[in-house]
Amino acid sequence: MSFTRTILALALLMSATLPAVAAGTLRSEVQVAAAIVTLGDFYPDAGPLAATPLFRAPDLGTRGTVPAAMVAERARAAGYAAAGTDGLRQVTVERLAVTIGTSELETAIRAALVERHPQLDPEALEIAFTGAPEIIRADASIPDPLRVTAINWHPASGRLSARLQIHTGARLESRQVTGTATEMATVFAAAAPLDRGAIVTAADLKPHRIPRSRLTGQQVADMAAIAGLAARRSIRPGRPLMKTDFEEPTLVRRGDKITLYYRVAGMTLTTIGQALANGTDGDVIDVLNLQSRRTVSGTVKARGQVEVGLARHRMAQLQETIR
Repeated sequence: MSFTRTILALALLMSATLPAVAAGTLRSEVQVAAAIVTLGDFYPDAGPLAATPLFRAPDLGTRGTVPAAMVAERARAAGYAAAGTDGLRQVTVERLAVTIGTSELETAIRAALVERHPQLDPEALEIAFTGAPEIIRADASIPDPLRVTAINWHPASGRLSARLQIHTGARLESRQVTGTATEMATVFAAAAPLDRGAIVTAADLKPHRIPRSRLTGQQVADMAAIAGLAARRSIRPGRPLMKTDFEEPTLVRRGDKITLYYRVAGMTLTTIGQALANGTDGDVIDVLNLQSRRTVSGTVKARGQVEVGLARHRMAQLQETIR
């Protein structure tokens, strides 16, 4: 719903909720969107005379007072004999207006850019103006008081200029605004410091917006891509994360006592070994069989677990020490 329709709808709702009044009853407060205050604005039961103009409305977004006696006099002169003051000394008249500020300008310019560049995601556009735009009061009686009539945008630099047409009461004003419109992309950053070796979960990450022009494919744009990985180094919060910041978690560390096993024909043969190197999931490392004192090669399968390869001589070395 446009700014104008919202204001008019509120005005109609306020009118609809007023209690029923007798003929000739004068309102103490009047709200109008048009430049003219009519007989029906003052007297809700004016019937066919309701559209008769009585006064010029105040300036947009302002309010003023008019003597009740003058209102009644002009209403009677227009043919509404029942007009009276109902004991009022004056009537307050408010001219409704649409307030156009930074938010409204951003909305209009974003819509204009997407209309001219349909491939743009409006939510991805970040707009900033050169200086703070002046607050403008527009005519609430016009369905769309703000229009973007021309726009010039350089996607690479983000430089933006736009010409606006605004209905400000009795005249149509033209305004020029400049600034930047930057297409942003969402990547991820650490929500809190991550220690080296820490396993990453979704709770450790938060969205972070960067200009799409700076997106290289190395930033982490999908949290699922690093969930379960380990921080390769200490990571401070707030900066965009890179894929190279993470690695498979170390499941076996050099010097650790580990379980050395071999599965064959429905059996699992196990013994105790000592890792001779660090290993992540799937790495092949050397392990010292602590019973036979021989070195065997195996594949890291889980934390503290290494599976011996299928080579027969490796299998034999393992079986020598299994009891």
